[in-house]
Amino acid sequence: MPSIKKNILSKGEIISNTYEIQFFIGEGAFGEVYRVKHKYLGIQVMKVFKEEYVDKTDLDTVAREAVILSKLTHPNIVRVFESNSFVREDNKCFFITMGFVSGETLTQLLTRKIQLPLSIAISIQSDLLTGLKFVQEQTNPIVHRDINPDNILLSYEKEKPIAMLSDFGLAQSVDQLSKLPNAAGRYIYFAPECFFGTYLPTSDVFSAGLVLYKMITGMHPWEYDFEGIRDDTEEIITMVITARRKEIPKPSFYNKTCTPYLDNVILKALSKDIEERYKTADEFLIALNNIEKAFIP
Repeated sequence: MPSIKKNILSKGEIISNTYEIQFFIGEGAFGEVYRVKHKYLGIQVMKVFKEEYVDKTDLDTVAREAVILSKLTHPNIVRVFESNSFVREDNKCFFITMGFVSGETLTQLLTRKIQLPLSIAISIQSDLLTGLKFVQEQTNPIVHRDINPDNILLSYEKEKPIAMLSDFGLAQSVDQLSKLPNAAGRYIYFAPECFFGTYLPTSDVFSAGLVLYKMITGMHPWEYDFEGIRDDTEEIITMVITARRKEIPKPSFYNKTCTPYLDNVILKALSKDIEERYKTADEFLIALNNIEKAFIP
């Protein structure tokens, strides 16, 4: 029988005499995620980085980014509290703690719903772009670098879902050609220039455009077949770049409620030419806020 993978931490374990591990939430490309109870501050989320991420990352840069983010408060951004380390079984483990969001990821919602009603998709997208606008307009603008449905959390504490962007900075120092798990799921949301080491606010616009396309159509704008090559990163990247040579089907091809105006907004966000794309989240948001044009009368 295959061996069962053991998680890094166990329920009830106390970390740094501060955090009590309540339960394992899940696992992503960068680490394992736990719900924890802070000794004084209540429920939080702890992300413990995997060894392969630590080995390929400048953790000093991640820590500096965490300090910046810990000072930012916005309803559409998951709050960062601490970036630190602890020693366990002679191994040094690095972690980051964030605010706990009672809800689910956009990935989980799309797994159930496939396609979202236009009003819900636009509401989630507006939240996403509002959070991005906030960080892009800081004195030292922040580029997320890894926007995808896994990193968009949906809070259900109010009447309508509130979208919150998480995991800022975690992709910043990673060698993008490194063989991290779940690479395919991340690379299909990369802007073209990211494959060549260029990360700009408009790169996040492209990724956000892909998210909106997926919410409205239930599809990716380009087709990929990663069967059998999931761990071959260079081949994954080649496949993504090759697939994108084809013209994107308009969102209305898959969803007849999508208007010509909304088609054009999304396709502009997904332009492979940086000069033709929205430069910032604010530009994208302004276009999306012409909401009366986005719905069929």
